[in-house]
Amino acid sequence: MTTPTALPSDTERVVRALTLRCPECGGRGLFKTWLLLQPRCPHCQLKLDRGNPDHFVGAYLVNLIIAELLFAAILGVWLVLVWPDVPWDEIQVVLVLAMIASPLVTYPFTRTVWLAADLIFDPAKPADR
Repeated sequence: MTTPTALPSDTERVVRALTLRCPECGGRGLFKTWLLLQPRCPHCQLKLDRGNPDHFVGAYLVNLIIAELLFAAILGVWLVLVWPDVPWDEIQVVLVLAMIASPLVTYPFTRTVWLAADLIFDPAKPADR
């Protein structure tokens, strides 16, 4: 078990989270599977579910926002590229599939980014290890 000697900066926490590493120590292996988070960081033993009932809701909200932004970006780019001959039937099918896939694809990233944000606003305490 390793514990960080100095607290990482806010930017460092977010960068670590975007690379699916522990925002606290930078260790890897936070996920058992793509959608299943370990209970603790295998390196610093930080609880990855901080025990706050709102923690999961925050991660879910970030995931939903990212999925919606991806939807809007894909639709906007596609419309600009094919205007005025828009294939509405194709767009409908592709965007429905994208709305199903994007939360699944982005979940690990949004979960670790939310953990980083939580650690920025509420730093880890001894009880979190």
